Amino acid sequence: MAPLDTPSVLVDLDILDRNIRRMADFAAEHGVKLRPHAKSHKTAAIARRQVESGAIGLTVAKLDEAEAFLKLKLKLKAGFDDLFVANQVIGPLKWRRLAELQSHGTISVGVDSIAGARGIAEAALEAATTVPVLIEIDTGLHRAGVLPGEAAVALASQIASLDGLELRGVFTHAGHAYAATSPQEVQRIGRLEGELVVMTADLLRAHGIACPVVSVGSTPTAMISGAIPGVTEIRPGNYVFYDRMQVGLGSAQRSDCALTVLTTVISRPSADRAVIDAGSKTFALDRGAHGLEALLGYGEDNEFGLVLDHLSEEHGVILLDPARDAMLHVGDRLRILPNHACTTANLAEALYGMRDGHLVEVLPVLVRGGGH
Repeated sequence: MAPLDTPSVLVDLDILDRNIRRMADFAAEHGVKLRPHAKSHKTAAIARRQVESGAIGLTVAKLDEAEAFLKLKLKLKAGFDDLFVANQVIGPLKWRRLAELQSHGTISVGVDSIAGARGIAEAALEAATTVPVLIEIDTGLHRAGVLPGEAAVALASQIASLDGLELRGVFTHAGHAYAATSPQEVQRIGRLEGELVVMTADLLRAHGIACPVVSVGSTPTAMISGAIPGVTEIRPGNYVFYDRMQVGLGSAQRSDCALTVLTTVISRPSADRAVIDAGSKTFALDRGAHGLEALLGYGEDNEFGLVLDHLSEEHGVILLDPARDAMLHVGDRLRILPNHACTTANLAEALYGMRDGHLVEVLPVLVRGGGH
């Protein structure tokens, strides 16, 4: 293959494979199913690795992502037809699409309102199909979802009366773990995440409502909430790559981080400043998700520990210590660990798989942007 131009998003395949195996081994050891969130990579090659390592299916964020994996299933005969859209799907256009997709695979979806559930049910009946749904539980993120306990029972009782739906269980996402200030706080959030959804599932069953799936998600908490008795499924996503945020949380070490951005120094306008050819259209603008204490800069290079201080669309600026960093020259290449690997991968057309410093595989990104 020809040498890579910059900026390019690189994936160390040895580290990637190790991360995938570690999470699969955890799931097998604790008797939980693994349904990884494919929004983190949006690639067929990584999804295939996850399924081959024991994942029962994939989680996605949008219908566009579900459709992309279903098309791959038809094209490659790969097992990408058991998908969970861990999001609310709202509006007549989306409800019809969701119902139509059931003819190509099993596409379950999250709900947290009777309005959303009724819309899905009506579209399902019109398409002569059944749509599986899971109730989203708010275990502390305070984004979407109903509160644990009685609020979930009330919604489940209404859903149970609707034809066209199959209530499969409950799910949650402890994204507020990204705001934790210590590994101990991540542990507390993870335990509570698992305990609250298990309590809610038990309450549903006590009211005569079946709840076979009790699903948790979030890379920082997956190995915590996933160990709570009664949890049946984990949905981590970022774990395939890890990133600077995960290192900051204590969820990973630098040696666990598989994704970096290869860039070129294009300017040394002063002794204390270097400019690279990658900006916000490569790295995005994450300084920490869901309230995480803002990280210093937007990334950090692997060799010198130089921090990417600020970004414009096509430029990144690194502030230097003139006495220490005079070795950096125009034309030098840096590999920068981004704050958030998922948003970086989302902005790329392809990821470049590396082994021992050599390009061995190109991984096209299936769906870019937010999607529908």
